[in-house]
Amino acid sequence: MLLHRGMRDRGFTLVEVLVAVLLLIVIFAGVAQLFASSTMANATSRRTTLATMAAADKMEQFHAVAFDDPALAASPPGTLLTDLDGYFDVPIAGCVRRWAIEPLPAHPTTALVFRVAVSGRAGRGCPADARLVTIRTRKVP
Repeated sequence: MLLHRGMRDRGFTLVEVLVAVLLLIVIFAGVAQLFASSTMANATSRRTTLATMAAADKMEQFHAVAFDDPALAASPPGTLLTDLDGYFDVPIAGCVRRWAIEPLPAHPTTALVFRVAVSGRAGRGCPADARLVTIRTRKVP
């Protein structure tokens, strides 16, 4: 009697197996794409963080210098756009960090504006761009 059972007792058909395999392939392809885009997003975030840290490091250097120090004299025009001696360096391979120092127009004797830009050099790719601006005021007694 066991030999006369219906086709339902035999197992899966080839079509059912192919459909299941196709569904698994589609699901795994979606998961692989998710991992790839997640990896790219993490790499972009890391590069942006490195550029921002390079800019923040320069800001900290400015704040460590006394307000009357000649190193905080106003910078010439265009220091954020070109490599002028004394107003740029290379903190990360392929990147250039430029800065500008200028008196705050409303309070030129008691406040300075610091601008720092980290970006790519000509012909080389920088990991990311970052721009920071801060104002430092003199403590008036």
